[in-house]
Amino acid sequence: MKNRFWRTLTLLRTALLPLAIALLCTTSPGVVSAAAVLQDVASYRLVDDWPRYPSDMVFEMGTGIAADAEGIIYTISRDVDHWAAHPLAMTRYRGSGTIARWDRRGRFLGTFADDQEFIGPHSIYVDPNGFVWVADREGHQIVKLTPEGEEVFSLGEYGRFGNDEGHFNGPTGVAFLPDGRFVVSDGYWNSRLVWFDEDGNYLKEVGELGNGPGQLAAVHSVALDPDGNLIVGNVCGTALHPYVTAPGQIAPERLRPMPNCQSRFDVFTAEGEYVGVYEPVPEPGLPLSVAVYGDRVYLSVTGAARGRQDLVIVDAGTGEVVDRISSANVYVHQMAMDPNGDIYIASVYPEHGGEERGIEGPSFVRWARSRR
Repeated sequence: MKNRFWRTLTLLRTALLPLAIALLCTTSPGVVSAAAVLQDVASYRLVDDWPRYPSDMVFEMGTGIAADAEGIIYTISRDVDHWAAHPLAMTRYRGSGTIARWDRRGRFLGTFADDQEFIGPHSIYVDPNGFVWVADREGHQIVKLTPEGEEVFSLGEYGRFGNDEGHFNGPTGVAFLPDGRFVVSDGYWNSRLVWFDEDGNYLKEVGELGNGPGQLAAVHSVALDPDGNLIVGNVCGTALHPYVTAPGQIAPERLRPMPNCQSRFDVFTAEGEYVGVYEPVPEPGLPLSVAVYGDRVYLSVTGAARGRQDLVIVDAGTGEVVDRISSANVYVHQMAMDPNGDIYIASVYPEHGGEERGIEGPSFVRWARSRR
């Protein structure tokens, strides 16, 4: 049954509240404090059976989620996995993905941009002007859409990987700068950040393969923080998911082990100068996603529960962890916040946490902000 684990988890949290109080004075440095546990329990609650899927909806897994200024939630799914190595990869065995829209209560509002043929979508965004953006990992494209779903432009060559001004190799995300420029994290099989002007013209790029300061492995996510810096999810993996790649797509140097590699969130200035490791969360485990809303930074980290990730919330002004949603989902692949402060999370590969794919599993979930 959908979300059976999550109902049990919510009940357990309530039962553990006295234990959290008892631990208030016994927490050791480096361990999540009982105060943080208490705040987690009080701040958000999982909404069961969100969204309310149409009975005929079929997809493999959730990958991305976004919210617009009106509170409409956009989800993007991988409906069919891409088989890039097959000779018929771009015809019979081409992957696919769909954007759907929902209201806050989980009511289905229909699909969006149906003429788009995404191959392997990775993430989705709504920018400050209401435009919708999709990072299509297997399609090797960044697509910008109007609020009505019409294509404004697409960057990268459809279904063709590369490492130059006109190609990506598994792009994963987009961050928007105040002056209209935007930065693409590229990505799964490249190790760079790429700057474009507001019309999509290439400007520059930063990054090289490695584990040293300013070097990148798999660039899984990117967001602009309140100080104007870029926070980057730098996953220690140089040849991730080879089963969805074509021969020659993964460069030879990426097939060799990277000694002492450690996943982390890195910080760059808006112009690409390396600042350092993101200090509030120096050892995240698996840093899949980062998002910024107001003066808060939201980061996915490996949780204490096996097969689950936590969502850590940091006050950007103080650098302190002010909240934590434990076991937020199997993976916090992407998160979004609506105008009411509720948090929405998309998870890939729910089977890694013992859950089902598609509409029966936690591909998309909503954590409602508690009113205290």
